[in-house]
Amino acid sequence: MFDAASRALGIARRPWRLLLAALLLAALAAPSVLSAYAVYLLFTVFLYVALAQSWNLAAGMTGLVSLGHAAFLGMGAYAGSWAMLQLGAPFIAAMAAGGTAAAAFAAAIAVPVFRFRGIYFTIGTLVLAEALRLWMIAWPAAGAANGLHLPVGALPGPTALYYVALALAGGATALLAAIMRSRLGMALNAIRDNEGAAQMLGVNVFRAKLASLTASSFIAGAAGAVWAAKLAYIEPFSIFNISWTIAMVNMVIVGGIGTLAGPVIGAFFVVLLSHQLGDYYAVQVILTGVILILVIRFAPYGIWGALRSFPVAQRVLSHLGASGGREP
Repeated sequence: MFDAASRALGIARRPWRLLLAALLLAALAAPSVLSAYAVYLLFTVFLYVALAQSWNLAAGMTGLVSLGHAAFLGMGAYAGSWAMLQLGAPFIAAMAAGGTAAAAFAAAIAVPVFRFRGIYFTIGTLVLAEALRLWMIAWPAAGAANGLHLPVGALPGPTALYYVALALAGGATALLAAIMRSRLGMALNAIRDNEGAAQMLGVNVFRAKLASLTASSFIAGAAGAVWAAKLAYIEPFSIFNISWTIAMVNMVIVGGIGTLAGPVIGAFFVVLLSHQLGDYYAVQVILTGVILILVIRFAPYGIWGALRSFPVAQRVLSHLGASGGREP
């Protein structure tokens, strides 16, 4: 009884926990009150939140600006699909297999790509992602250019996939929150700011970067398996397309790179913009580019950073009990 009272008192002293609980309850209740299309939009938002947090972990927290995250997404999609088709694995196991395969691929390429820094690392990841895409197009065992059809009867329905995407987004965000407050998070931030100085201070740079990249790729791979289940079909031209990586970059930069809430805001922004301008793709691309330039020029910490700079927002965050100094 004493423990329960203590927990209740702790929640009362941190109103932001009540706000998060209210948002979670609203998300859980959404499929029962919203239309099927609205649920699909929210599913896409949650999947994009997970992908944005994945890229944010590598680039925002560690400084590993990767343009190859579409490779992790595609690797997870194919590994999860293969697990269901060849092994008869249930969907949750297939999703875990997708994340594990993507993390294993990231660990395998870590030694060569970590030899590069800055723009050379970015170009190296892009080249590896394109090489993997071309390999999958020509690999008969994976369906080559025709792709793979998943067994529809073994796949979760739209509502179940919605909750899976919600759990994945929440898990990715919680993982980043835990890392930010850990010694690993401090090591990653030190590497991002000055890798040489971090190494001189005793940080095991390779181990920290490996942990960051594998955790990031695991999230992206699991998201790829979820997306494959949603479509019940995957092919290498779309699942390995660089547009996935560009979307992750846009979400993180627009929302707030290196922050916890920024990728969530960015995911909502990108999905809603795509929804509103779905029939005008050229306008959507141009408008996204203009917004990205404006954000980089006038709000380098994104929408979240700009909101936090207003005195009213600072007072609200202070009232909610949120720390203003843990994120830039």
